[in-house]
Amino acid sequence: MRKIIPGNIYGQNPSLKTLQEIIERSLSEIEEPLIGDLSYFSENARYEPNSMEIVSITQTGKSIYSMSYRFKWTIFNGCLDINADEFTTQNVTFSVTSEGLEFDIIDMSRGTTSDEL
Repeated sequence: MRKIIPGNIYGQNPSLKTLQEIIERSLSEIEEPLIGDLSYFSENARYEPNSMEIVSITQTGKSIYSMSYRFKWTIFNGCLDINADEFTTQNVTFSVTSEGLEFDIIDMSRGTTSDEL
């Protein structure tokens, strides 16, 4: 899945700090696809709002970067006496294009029965 944070830094050589500041200002625009479907942890897993943070950004090629991020998710199931908070760290690649910062996000949503057929 392709998500773009609009910007006009194409052709420039932005510092990692500048990229992080741009992403942090627009994190809400890409937050949901970055979190994905947490049901692979549990049907009761829920994202803890406003817990996403950028851990690091590294350059992997010309205008191509890797961003490590983490977020908190919780699971509560009273019947099974489960009440836990967990942090997950994941990575995503993005590139600086003429449109802005283009993120290549892997779709982590759970497929439907018709998708399996």
